[in-house]
Amino acid sequence: MLPPNLVSTYQQYKNDTDSVAGWLASTAKAVGYLPSSLAQQLAKGTSARLKGKARAEAKKQASSSTEPAPGNRYIIKISDFVPLAEFIASKPDISIPNSLLATLRRVIVARGGFNEKLANEGASADERSDAKHGYFLSVLRKVHEILIPKTSTTASSLAILTDKLYADAEAEAETTGDDFSNRFAGLKLYEPSEDFLNAPDIERPKVHEGDSGTYESEPPSSLEDLYIALTMLMNDLNKIRSRTEWIWTNYRDGFFDLAACAVTTNTAIDLARKLMEDVVPMFDSHGGLWEVMNRYHIIQVMMKGYQPFGLSSDVKDNFNYDTYDIASNTYILTYRLLEAFTRVVQPRVVPLYKEGMYGYYDPQSDRDSKSGYQKFEEDRVLHMQFFTELMAVERAVRDYPVEDEFLRGIKELASTKEVPFYLVFAAQIFPDIHYILRENVDRGFDTLEMNLRFLDREIEEHFKFHKDLKIGNWGAGNDKIVRHLQARIQWMLADPVYREPVPTSMEPHLLLKMSPVLSGLVLYHFRSSMWEMGIALADAWGSITYSSHLYNALQSQRLMSDRWSDMDMVRTLIGDSRFFVGDTPDTLDECFKKFCLPVGTTAAAFTKKRRQNLPLTSRSGPRGIKDGAPHIAKVVDLSLWETEGSEEEGTLILGQADPEKLKSKPKSRKANKSLVLPPEELIRALMFALQGESLELTLPYTAMHRECWELLRAVRKHCDPLLRQIFTPAYMERETELPFVVGYILSTPVERKDMRLLVEAAIAVTEFVRSDGSTVSNLLESIGVPVIFKREEEA
Repeated sequence: MLPPNLVSTYQQYKNDTDSVAGWLASTAKAVGYLPSSLAQQLAKGTSARLKGKARAEAKKQASSSTEPAPGNRYIIKISDFVPLAEFIASKPDISIPNSLLATLRRVIVARGGFNEKLANEGASADERSDAKHGYFLSVLRKVHEILIPKTSTTASSLAILTDKLYADAEAEAETTGDDFSNRFAGLKLYEPSEDFLNAPDIERPKVHEGDSGTYESEPPSSLEDLYIALTMLMNDLNKIRSRTEWIWTNYRDGFFDLAACAVTTNTAIDLARKLMEDVVPMFDSHGGLWEVMNRYHIIQVMMKGYQPFGLSSDVKDNFNYDTYDIASNTYILTYRLLEAFTRVVQPRVVPLYKEGMYGYYDPQSDRDSKSGYQKFEEDRVLHMQFFTELMAVERAVRDYPVEDEFLRGIKELASTKEVPFYLVFAAQIFPDIHYILRENVDRGFDTLEMNLRFLDREIEEHFKFHKDLKIGNWGAGNDKIVRHLQARIQWMLADPVYREPVPTSMEPHLLLKMSPVLSGLVLYHFRSSMWEMGIALADAWGSITYSSHLYNALQSQRLMSDRWSDMDMVRTLIGDSRFFVGDTPDTLDECFKKFCLPVGTTAAAFTKKRRQNLPLTSRSGPRGIKDGAPHIAKVVDLSLWETEGSEEEGTLILGQADPEKLKSKPKSRKANKSLVLPPEELIRALMFALQGESLELTLPYTAMHRECWELLRAVRKHCDPLLRQIFTPAYMERETELPFVVGYILSTPVERKDMRLLVEAAIAVTEFVRSDGSTVSNLLESIGVPVIFKREEEA
């Protein structure tokens, strides 16, 4: 789920326009003036009430907000803007807020810049469309002219400031060499600079106090308006696309985890889908989205000095493939491929791709040296082969464990015979990743296969370890769930697409070999399932929690010179707050008391005063680790990880955030409701957050549970003579009570002032960690996740 304060550039522009309309109408209404169009809406009750899903969503937002729920919606005609401004200007007691002036100027610059850019490039424009566009622009300027005399000196100075900042931003857009921001410079619209966005008092004007209505500017209807919306959208989409290329370039170079890359990429495509939903309905009156997109592409081609159509003996259609790079940036070629694919999709049939039908893809060839048509041929070969694989899943495989946006879009295409835009965007990201990874594109599947085999072995080791070791907190139902998880892992390893009664895939695992995104999502899916199972197992037995209490007590009393690397890693990743109530204890008295809390018992249970057959634990069971890795919906805001240094200078590092800073972070986010996170920055933040959490999700808690249990066995065996002497042989009747040996050890220094047990336990733990204290770290290294330990004092 995406953050609610994230909006597209177009939505910000629309919000600006609506806020100007709302302030004009609400302010005039408050002092007795109503334009006829608004008066009719109020009299007839024809306000645009929210309905269906929109109304339910508004109620949901209102229930979780301290602000009043929105009232009726009213449409303010563009022709009413000037009369409203003139009436307001005639009232000496009405002050004009600085925010109105700033917002009005943002809208003027955004609209004016686009039209002038088209004219300067020699693009033709529909006269009626241009007239409508020019009319609204003149209205906005007239409103500004009417209201500026009533503004304060500060506001007038702000007007000068905004002129300068926008001029600087426009000049920068023409001259800067920043590859990321200008990779798609042909589509660039005039955008405010960072200085402008951070300038004081830049916020939208609010409606008059006590007015519960929601006001919107008359919806745009000209083709020019659609081009403005489309250009804004393309700017956002191509920034998202560039960010996904950044993700997979870093994956190729060994910096990012496969699963984190896949989840972030799929979220980026989902974000693109949500951004597009804002504008798609606007195109219906002009022939639909793809009719407008085609015209838009032609404009972009002409602005670059090309002819949109070309004839060549090597090409069967009249598309000018010399404009391939422009077509890639407007997504028109990918759409043409998908639209052609709809014609071969038939019910209950998998369209088979015959190898070599459109040539062959050579990942070792030099793409940069290829012509536009040769690049298109590469796209077509990759897409047509992959379309078959996706259709095989859609037609023949039930309960496939994951569904990325590409597969989701193919399913929608197969059902409706229409091409949704988000599918085009997903289909464009697909070859982008291939052209970054080239011959290494199947490395993602290799990683997935290695990890699935590892998880399969881990589950088998779990059942082997617990063959004769049972506990009430972990019943047969739990084992059944684990066996089901293992069966699903083995099902994936066998390739359900290739092993259908009639194989629909061209080779085993081709789908996952061709898609690092799907491979990464499958990996994330099974890692998450295994993580949940491992945490639940450790909670049921108390193994990791109780061992951490013993280890912490020995460390706090300086009875161990060696470090238990695996436990240090777990405590670092999960955080001590998952093990200890409150602060980490550093005295023996606190260590004992805080051990009793998660056990759910009293100190008396570990003394001679303990009554016969009194249970050591409470009925509610032990306090477990729980709540480890956060869900994706909260991973950005609540991430335990943050970046330091600079990407450009090569000094960027990812480190854990200061816990004190985290405590105030949600509050600061809540307080700053005007905060807007650009799409590409959200993706960057999500990528780093998921990368930071990847080790915690990968760590095999099943193995850590076994390691901790073996440690408790070693401690009990070493300390057994002394335990019998102090607590009688009845101190432990069955192995499931093994964790409570820790309670006896921690109680003796506090209750009996006897340090012998604690000292003997230190000897046992030290011997164990020297021989077996890195088992989990070694397992991680075996699946390509090496862990290097560096103490804080060394850092």
